[in-house]
Amino acid sequence: MDEDDHTISDEDEEEYEGKRKRKPPKKAAKRQKFTEVETEEIKTNFSEYLKSGICQRNQQVEDAKHKSRKKNGQIWKRSNDKIIEKISAMNPGLFFLTL
Repeated sequence: MDEDDHTISDEDEEEYEGKRKRKPPKKAAKRQKFTEVETEEIKTNFSEYLKSGICQRNQQVEDAKHKSRKKNGQIWKRSNDKIIEKISAMNPGLFFLTL
């Protein structure tokens, strides 16, 4: 064999293939639905946003989560973006324009 010959023999190839490792499959995130208790808590804490049809901001969600934790509520366990998505989904006037 010369130095320019970079081919791998069949024996070397089988040995190399045996050393490859597969990556384990990634675990999919498990969706957790909002409970009725959480939904009612969102309705009471964000009623002004639901009535007016405007979107709340991150600071308002943080304030509501602090109140929820003090009152032994449930929504403080959720992330801000999930709470905002839930309120947006509950808000009927947000996506429709009236003429």
